[in-house]
Amino acid sequence: MIADLRGYLGYLSSKSRLVEVSERVSTDLEISAMTSIAGKESPHHSKSLLFKNVEGYDMPVATNLFGSVDTISELFSDARIPELITGIMHPKGGAGNMLRGAKVLIDSMPKVAGFSSRNYDRLSSLDELPIIKAWPKDAGRFITLPLVITKGQDGSTNVGIYRMQVFDDMTTGMHWQAQKGGAIHAHDARQAGKTMPVSVTIGTDPFNMVSAATPLPQGINEFAFAGMARRSRTQLVKNGDYPPVPANSEIILYGEVDPSEKRVEGPFGDHTGYYSIPEPANVFHIKEIYAKKNAVYAASVVGHPWHEDASIGLFMMDYLKPMVSMVNDSITDIYLPPEGLFTHVCFIKVNKRFPGEARKAMFTVLGLGQLSFVKMVVAFDDDIDIRDYGSVLWAMASRVEPGRDIQIINGAPTDTLDHTANMPAYGSKVLIDATKKSAGEGYAREWPDTIAMTKEVLESAERKWRKSR
Repeated sequence: MIADLRGYLGYLSSKSRLVEVSERVSTDLEISAMTSIAGKESPHHSKSLLFKNVEGYDMPVATNLFGSVDTISELFSDARIPELITGIMHPKGGAGNMLRGAKVLIDSMPKVAGFSSRNYDRLSSLDELPIIKAWPKDAGRFITLPLVITKGQDGSTNVGIYRMQVFDDMTTGMHWQAQKGGAIHAHDARQAGKTMPVSVTIGTDPFNMVSAATPLPQGINEFAFAGMARRSRTQLVKNGDYPPVPANSEIILYGEVDPSEKRVEGPFGDHTGYYSIPEPANVFHIKEIYAKKNAVYAASVVGHPWHEDASIGLFMMDYLKPMVSMVNDSITDIYLPPEGLFTHVCFIKVNKRFPGEARKAMFTVLGLGQLSFVKMVVAFDDDIDIRDYGSVLWAMASRVEPGRDIQIINGAPTDTLDHTANMPAYGSKVLIDATKKSAGEGYAREWPDTIAMTKEVLESAERKWRKSR
């Protein structure tokens, strides 16, 4: 059982996936640079870092906590979870699946107790935390791995990871994108003319952190999802009117957001490989700061691929694939290439059984939660390896006729971080049907066969080739 962040660091160390850095390092760019170097040395399987000698601070800094796909897969090894969640959310799974999923989810709902400051020190300022500046043109220091917890007017809870620019010792920005849960809660609070109590935790167990980053179906509680993966209910603590936070939090910020107040935030070196454009963001006014005795500060570094967000994204695709297939069973595989920034390009495999099924599948993708913000969807036949770019380009070159197979959709929601759109979060999509065409789709010619050697001859040739080498 991994009880908290320090337990997770011990787990990583036992797997030889943690590097403890004893060299004196600065929070100003240096921690970020070393984290980037570590990430690029071994994409998908890079080691986590624990900086134990941070200039000006007694508190160590942990980064690249999810740089290894293997680690995330081990933590979330219960393959039943996607099917259980799908059974809850989609009636196609049948009544039995719905009931089983609902029971597991209910049994995983978090427990809430009262907050006690006994094990925490009360801090007077954000300046006591080793908050990093990641890239040279960043507007300043940013909290990059916070779990931001908000409560809606209907009582629903959202947990998201949103960057927080430090404006002063007790004030930060709150960069929740317009389509995300925190921003929706802020919109509803503004409509009601109310301020929002907000809780932020920095450093908790890995199940809570990955769950906060996962695009779960609406209505699935992030802490319940973490409990399903952990196989034990998430323990939360509540302080006054603030939303409850994990009891194992290393650092807790309590404060409020006035949804009508905005302040220019950014630039920030984002996962797109570009600096985000400065724009107005909500403001978080901090009232209380607590840090565990001997706390560890957790940070994430993103930028041009590869960084740890790529590992998290690759895990999420395989983990959530059953949910997509349940909604549309013709979709047999889905891949969002890290080089396509996850939020911009999506490849799908389609088992075509009738004319237009590839387009139907692509429209399905654009109707699914955060996948709806993808701006390029490409559909392939089952014989194409959508994780092999050579195979992908071959299919696009040999199965796409632009005038027939490319469809542009204008006036659609896009990722807020997509700087190519003429307006923030509003632009266009492109659908590319890279599947073989049938007469039912208006193809009047005979589609040629793909070249392939017979299985028997190929096996014989491979045996003889191995003997000849």
